[in-house]
Amino acid sequence: MITSILMKNCATYPSTGVSIDNCQKVNFFYGPNGSGKSTISNFLNNQNDPQYSSCTVQWENGSVLDIAVYNREFRTRHFQEDIDGVFTLGEATIEEVKALEDLKRDREIKSQDLAARKAALAKKVAEEQAHKENFRDTVWNVILKQNETDFQEVFRGFRGNKEKFMNEVIRRYNISHSSSETKDDLRKRAATLFAKRPERCESLSPLSEKLLSMIDAVENDPIWEKVIVGNKDIPIANLIEFLGNADWVNKGRSYIRENGVCPFCQQKTISEDFRKQIESFFSGEYDANIEYIRKLKAVYEEASKQLLDYLQCVVSNALAVSVGNIDVKRFSSLNDILQSKFASTLASMSFKEKEAGTKITIARSSSEITEILSIISTANTEIAKHNQMVDHINEERLVLVDAVWTFLMDEQEALIAGYLGDIPNFNKAKQGMQKGIDICKQQLDDLDNKIIEAGKNITSVQPTVDEINRSLKAYGFTNFRIAPSPNKENCYQIQRLDGTLATTTLSEGEETFITFLYFLQLAKGSVEESKVSAKKVLVLDDPICSLDSTVLYIVSSMVKSLIKEIRNGISDVEQIFILTHNVFFHKEASFVDGRTAELNDVNYWIISKDNNISSIRAFGKINPIKTSYELLWQELKNNENASLVTTQNIMRRIIENYFSILGKNVDDAIVDSFDTPEDKMICRSLISWINDGSHSIPDDLYIDSYTDSVDRYKCIFREIFIRMHHEAHYKMMMGEP
Repeated sequence: MITSILMKNCATYPSTGVSIDNCQKVNFFYGPNGSGKSTISNFLNNQNDPQYSSCTVQWENGSVLDIAVYNREFRTRHFQEDIDGVFTLGEATIEEVKALEDLKRDREIKSQDLAARKAALAKKVAEEQAHKENFRDTVWNVILKQNETDFQEVFRGFRGNKEKFMNEVIRRYNISHSSSETKDDLRKRAATLFAKRPERCESLSPLSEKLLSMIDAVENDPIWEKVIVGNKDIPIANLIEFLGNADWVNKGRSYIRENGVCPFCQQKTISEDFRKQIESFFSGEYDANIEYIRKLKAVYEEASKQLLDYLQCVVSNALAVSVGNIDVKRFSSLNDILQSKFASTLASMSFKEKEAGTKITIARSSSEITEILSIISTANTEIAKHNQMVDHINEERLVLVDAVWTFLMDEQEALIAGYLGDIPNFNKAKQGMQKGIDICKQQLDDLDNKIIEAGKNITSVQPTVDEINRSLKAYGFTNFRIAPSPNKENCYQIQRLDGTLATTTLSEGEETFITFLYFLQLAKGSVEESKVSAKKVLVLDDPICSLDSTVLYIVSSMVKSLIKEIRNGISDVEQIFILTHNVFFHKEASFVDGRTAELNDVNYWIISKDNNISSIRAFGKINPIKTSYELLWQELKNNENASLVTTQNIMRRIIENYFSILGKNVDDAIVDSFDTPEDKMICRSLISWINDGSHSIPDDLYIDSYTDSVDRYKCIFREIFIRMHHEAHYKMMMGEP
């Protein structure tokens, strides 16, 4: 059964498309001539026509059925000298018919089984798709979105397409999902590699081994713990040693003058011999040690200054600090410690120089220097890596991209592995379901072959001949009949009673009626013997064109009977589409159940055309057509963009139906009620159709217009009701207060 139809980019249907959804077993379409009904029937009759390349049909469970279309093209194609015979079930034994019915019933059960299996497979496919979409959205949010800021370049080419990203995740996971990297390291490398092209960084110059040796040698020199004294062979030495004031004496020695005056007591007590003893006491080793201390201090002061200057240069080298990943805070702290130690050591050395006889302890700087050397060495290692990366940036970027993907796959291994583990289960389930479907299809084919074989002996074209002739005679068409063709086997001819062909001499109404009877037989059988019992879809496009009112009732009754069989499931016709412009036929044919206002398997649509563009309004189970008279007012009220001819015709039919109760000469009274010749002319163009005779079945006829103003017609139309004193009726039908 057809579930939906899309009419798009053909005839008057727009490129945006018009969709007919939720199709039921019985589908009614009402629309005036030229609105687009025949376009639908023509498409369903020949879906492969290039002009319908944008149109589509959706079938329930994908089961495509044959479509039989009754329209103008059908009448033209089949109304010829030799008409293809329709095979239907003919004379047969009760057992043969029962056997065939049993096979058809088995086929129906098997068809339902196939539909259920297809539905189960579709459900499983939908579950798999939902599972895939959930995984796709999850990896998009968890992997890409949460890492997009840090690894933007890694996701280049995948950030605008979830499906593409998901496929890349699966591909990368299958390549590698074991990583020893850290996210911080990857983030730092990405910040360097994917920023603007990085520059090379000069390595930090190593500290001079000579400089470090000098500092170490000075700090560890034994002089600092040595008690430096004068010459003990001098007589005064015993006194200086006893008093322990050699440093004090040595200091005062510089104040002795040539006049022999003591710098301490200011008495002339400094004899030449005393002077010589003092000079002799401090001469030789003592002076040498003092001089040695001075030299060590000078060397240490210069060396420590160079070291501190070096450390300051390192801290101020921002690029090296950044690339070398130097802990500036720790490095500055070590610098401060060394600076303090150096200052303290130099102060101790100065004290030793003055108090040579006193032992001093020198603070060692070796631990801080060792740590600084380690920091610089590590920084230079990082700088070397950085320069290697700069020199091979393209290769390094590719390596980094792979490393980031591997890390992310490792990080989300449980998520990805869980999804990939579910895929085989889905595939296994689908394969099992598909196998059942294939078996079921084969069983259906076997049943079809059995039905064809069983029907060969009990099908014939003769029952169709008999049925059509009975119908013609019953409905008063007695001057022609259907007879087997003498020229072709299993074909018919339309003959007069004397045996002459009547194909070219039938009236349009007779031609329409007989081709419709033929189509109804086609609905029961087929022109192919093998398809007599095949399920099908029927499309009726204006089957009452050119019929008089009596035959219209007959056709309506036939259609209602067919609808009943379809709804009750006792026909090979699964579904029917009825399209008409005739309100009366629509009303008669759609009155399928007098007790129920709405039927679950019957839906309604109205097709209209405004500004040469067709549109379709769905009314569901509610029949929008109440009476022809109400519909005319509805069309007049709602169709703001209707053509002049359509609007004029609607007005004419309203006047004809409403004012006909006033008598035959009412048209003159209506025309005379207007004042100006122009208004009278426009008014007469509306009512002149009444003078051509009463039409029990309203048809759309063309009216030559005297003006191209639709609004002017509407004003005159309103004026007719006002001047004829029926304004209240006009307002009621137009919904005006």
